[in-house]
Amino acid sequence: QATPGYVTPGTRPGNGLAPNMKVTDLGKGGRTFRINFIKGDEMMSGLTEFAEKYKIRNAHFTAIGALGKGLFGWADPENRTRGQKKIELNEEAEIVSFMGNMYVDEKGQHVVHGHGSVALQDGTVKGGHWWEAHVSLVGVVFVTEEEDAK
Repeated sequence: QATPGYVTPGTRPGNGLAPNMKVTDLGKGGRTFRINFIKGDEMMSGLTEFAEKYKIRNAHFTAIGALGKGLFGWADPENRTRGQKKIELNEEAEIVSFMGNMYVDEKGQHVVHGHGSVALQDGTVKGGHWWEAHVSLVGVVFVTEEEDAK
């Protein structure tokens, strides 16, 4: 019997609740990289330069570190033509999540697409789609490239 306000141990998600799910086999794992950023580096432009230099066609990444300045975005699903609402960071913050993918678009340009959040000194969190991420201390990104992915 469930205790009110708690999820019972061993509870599993329901079955059949994602009928539109699509699975793509991305091939066996390829190269893995660790990218170190230091104070003053801007991670998003650095990751784009990395993707171009190493000819990354399909990869995913995660990261940890600290920022002193950033620009995140929030996409309003009701009005996407406006672009994304700006969420600015102008203080010291710890990266608590940052993940995304790298790919080559239909125009042949390398794209770095990341979402994440940072924790502020008081424990509150800011985040969204990452446009700029200026490292204040260190930033470490782990990139896994998928081999043979089309």
